[in-house]
Amino acid sequence: MTRPRVELVRPWRGMTPEQRQRDRRRRLLDAALEEFGTAGFRATTVGALCARAHLTNRYFYEHFADREAALRALYDELLGRALQEMAAALEGADTFEDQVMAALDAYLDFAMADPRRPRVVSVESVGVSPAMEERRRAARHTIAGLIDAAYARGVESGHLVDRPFGKQALALVGAANELVVDWVLGDRSQDAARVGDDIAQVYLPLLRSRRTRP
Repeated sequence: MTRPRVELVRPWRGMTPEQRQRDRRRRLLDAALEEFGTAGFRATTVGALCARAHLTNRYFYEHFADREAALRALYDELLGRALQEMAAALEGADTFEDQVMAALDAYLDFAMADPRRPRVVSVESVGVSPAMEERRRAARHTIAGLIDAAYARGVESGHLVDRPFGKQALALVGAANELVVDWVLGDRSQDAARVGDDIAQVYLPLLRSRRTRP
């Protein structure tokens, strides 16, 4: 009777197999940020990603089915980090206007600190596939939901009029996104404060119109 072969898995360079897997995935995502955020998604091959990460194609397909899967993973990671920053900013301000503007500033600081981030999230992810478009739509609704929830708290406290705000919140998200895209593709000499000022001129009249008192 033969016994099953037992394969001993030893650490390599002080890393366990699980740690090596996580390291390879991280390297591939970092490569995706560089390649998608500079050359662009459509111009980037799996080979280019692997060369950037110093890995073979085998390891790419160990983590991602294709380039779009890598884009989705990177998109989700960047969006998750942006949402964390925005949620924390919302919690740290008092009035509805201050909450929304703080969340906007938090997003701009995160996005504009590295132009590759908004290029991946707001430019390279556009038109890739129906599944990616649904992801983008869900992201816009998630951000609008943060604003709408803050509005609901303002209504509860008596500072804002009790009227629906969900669609208006979605429109604000779209306006901010368009100005960020314009920055990515156009004049990057503007800093986050200047772009924030331009967006504020769109936001503040609407936000102030919902006060219960002037």
